[in-house]
Order: sequence, then structure tokens, then C-alpha cells
Amino acid sequence: MILIVRLIAASAFLSLCAPAHSESIAVTVAPSRIAVSSSYNGGTVVLFGAVQTTRLPSGPYGVAVVATGPRQTIVARRSGRIFGVWLNQASRTFHNVPSFLGVSASRPLEEIASADVLQRQGIGLKNALIRAGLPSDDDPYLVNLVNIRVRQGLFNERSGGVTFLSGTVFRSEISLPDNVPVGDYEINLKLFQNGKLVGETESSFTVVKVGVEDFVVNAATNYSLIYGLAVVSMALFTGWLASIAFRRD
Repeated sequence: MILIVRLIAASAFLSLCAPAHSESIAVTVAPSRIAVSSSYNGGTVVLFGAVQTTRLPSGPYGVAVVATGPRQTIVARRSGRIFGVWLNQASRTFHNVPSFLGVSASRPLEEIASADVLQRQGIGLKNALIRAGLPSDDDPYLVNLVNIRVRQGLFNERSGGVTFLSGTVFRSEISLPDNVPVGDYEINLKLFQNGKLVGETESSFTVVKVGVEDFVVNAATNYSLIYGLAVVSMALFTGWLASIAFRRD
């Protein structure tokens, strides 16, 4: 009983010592599990958030949402003509590259915070890649990789991608293309006011394969020898069957 009283007293003391302007964010993500099958042609993850504050806001809030997919090691290659034939001439390996990177904000990023703050917090395509340990200069290999992923819909940055439904309640959508990689996705949400970071929280969702695709991936990953033998056997059988069907007497 004495221990409980001490814990309550300590909690009360800490609450009195906490800053009066602290903000917290409650977030809900739906759906939390995306099922990818042969008929999947893209989807949307919806995020709802609410700012919980102990003071009257001194200005409008700004929200930035960064969704990051599983990390990958990518080899970027540069091709060129040699005697009229296109061949790979050089390559660069990048580690820890997000397979998916989606950045959404309630306003243009430069209106939410300064460039230094955005870089420190890893907000924006370039800043998120720098925070992941990729080169900060305009590396031509990295620029080409980013451009390819933007065209594929795997990298995107949207101002106005977060909509405030009231002064403290907001909504955002994360669009997933039909080629979205499977794995665990992280959502990092940051709350700004008057150019300063006043709160942040994290959430997540998962992309999984279902049906035949899941069976094939699981077999190739966990039973590689059996899977390889089965594929070779099917190829031999198909070749034999084709030779019988199209045999000319």
C-alpha cells in the first residue's frame, strides 16, 4: 500500500514538472494489414490522427508523415554504347535503401519548418534518404535510382497529403502501387507549430502475399532445394510433353 502511494505521488510530481505545452498525438492506421494477390492493383492506407494538448494553440499545426518500406541493398548500373552495343559500364551499390518512401504534409514543407529542421528530422525524399545513410550530394547513380522509383510509384512526396478535419484532427492517405514490396512498413508522424517540432509518434502496417504468390515465395525461400528440383522437373516434363505434342512423323 505504501509503495502504491509513493508511485502515485511520484507520478503527480512528474506531471507537475512536465512542460505545460507538451503535445501528444493519437494515431489510427487502417487497414493495418495489406493482402497482395495476383489480382492486386494497388491500395490505400488511411491514417487518422488527433492532437492532444494541454494549452491553447499559439498557431496552426503542421503535420508531416513519412512512410518507409523494408530496407534493401540496391546495385545501380550505368550503361553505355560499346561498338554499337549497350553494355553495363559501371555500378554503385547503395545499402539501407527504403523499398518504399512516401512523404505527405499538410502544407508545403518549406512552410512547415526551415530547411535545417527538415533535414535533421529526415522529412522529404532527399532528407529521408540522407537520414538512411545515403550520399547527401547529387550522386548521379542515386538521382537515377530515385527518378526510377518515382516513376514506379514507390517514391512520392505530396504537399497537401494531410488534411485537417478540425484544428486538432487530421487525415492522410498513403497510396501503394501494384508493385509494392512485401514486409513491415514504418510510419513516422511529426507535428510542427511555428516552425518547431512539438510532437511526434510512430505507427506501422504490413504488406503480405496471399494465395499462390505466398506459396511460391514461401517455397522458394524456405525450401529452396525442393523448389529448385520441382521447377527443373516441371521444365523437363513440359519440354517432353511439347516434343510429343508437336512431333512430326
